[in-house]
Amino acid sequence: MRLQPPPGRDASWAGFILSIASAPNYSIDTIRKLKQGLKKSDRLFFLIGIDAFKDIGKWRDSESLFSECAFIVASRPGYSLADVAGALPEKLRPRAEVTKPFSRQPAKGDLVLPGVTLHLLDDVNQKISATEIRDAVRAKRPIRKFVPENVEEYIKKEGLYP
Repeated sequence: MRLQPPPGRDASWAGFILSIASAPNYSIDTIRKLKQGLKKSDRLFFLIGIDAFKDIGKWRDSESLFSECAFIVASRPGYSLADVAGALPEKLRPRAEVTKPFSRQPAKGDLVLPGVTLHLLDDVNQKISATEIRDAVRAKRPIRKFVPENVEEYIKKEGLYP
């Protein structure tokens, strides 16, 4: 697995990404650092699985994340639009009576609320979550059935998910 800088960026961009990925940090800080290297016309997307997204309201300065970047949430069967809206930080979360009619509508398409636009992917056919991979690594169980060999080697080499 090799990180390449995007077109128009030099190798220091790749080094920057590796430096923020290798140390404990908060997503809001990482996003703000990333934006410093972008042009005003660039768009930044935060790709996240729904398993992690359901806890986003508990993240540090989570409300600000939604104004810093666009979100793409990889959904799973069994999650509704109401579940997604209910996971938002409290100040961005619609009232329960507003989301109740959406409790039977699958989490797909776009969810547009004041201060928030979420793009929901519903055709992600992976039966594994990043949480399961991290848990397997921490428990020293094999992960080859979840990830390609080069990803497994990278995780081991870098000592990720101790």
